[in-house]
Amino acid sequence: KQIDAILVDSRTPAAIGGTGVRFDWDAAASLFSGAGMKMVAAGGLGPANVAEAIEKLRPWGVDVASGVEASPGRKDPEKVRAFVENARRARAS
Repeated sequence: KQIDAILVDSRTPAAIGGTGVRFDWDAAASLFSGAGMKMVAAGGLGPANVAEAIEKLRPWGVDVASGVEASPGRKDPEKVRAFVENARRARAS
């Protein structure tokens, strides 16, 4: 086994990944369903939608950057806290 997990992110005409844009969760859920591969969900995640993403995708992990920023490159501690709490709550359900 050479791959532990696959990070799924979105792309825009200007960038591949790191866009802050949500990818197609339905397509990813369909692709990974029964594939036996771990997914790390990224792209457009934040405190308001991380629980929904976890419930729909059942990823091995989640990745966030701009979704918890107060300004570009500066994390907002409250957004980080809310993101982690919402992710943990969704994972436990």
